[in-house]
Amino acid sequence: MTRIDTTTMHTTDGLDRAVAKIYYDDDQPVQVDAAFIIEDWPWVVGFDQVGTDDHDYVSIPSERVVGVMSPQYTQFSQNGRRVTAYGIDDREVEEYAAFLPL
Repeated sequence: MTRIDTTTMHTTDGLDRAVAKIYYDDDQPVQVDAAFIIEDWPWVVGFDQVGTDDHDYVSIPSERVVGVMSPQYTQFSQNGRRVTAYGIDDREVEEYAAFLPL
């Protein structure tokens, strides 16, 4: 079951920005700038884990994921698969779409 809820992070410039939290079976969420659930794909994919300096890629087996939360989300199709993106809006999809494993 996928849950959507308000999740924001206060930044050093004084602005709140949306982040996505990926919850999995050990109840410790992974916070990322963007998370993606891809139709019929065995992994939930996340980019730019919060608290790290580098751009990184996180993938968690979908059978371990119990929910993804973010106040921002959008849906789109790529290569014939429906994708739900959390932590970003429609304008930001192109920034990440090229890096998806599709």
